[in-house]
Amino acid sequence: METNAFCISLAACLVLLLAAAAFLIFIATGVRKGDLGDLSSPAGSRIDAITRRVTGVGVRRNEEGDG
Repeated sequence: METNAFCISLAACLVLLLAAAAFLIFIATGVRKGDLGDLSSPAGSRIDAITRRVTGVGVRRNEEGDG
């Protein structure tokens, strides 16, 4: 029983590691594609919009504070 729990937790860790790696590759691809783009223009694709949101580039903020 203890071996099954270990195998399940090991598999879950591997899946989470692969998901994190895929997410970082996804963001890096979006950043590379957006190198030549104008940040004041609207996002051209969904990947571009997610990349801008995650990296904090081109995100509008209130002058008075976050709200």
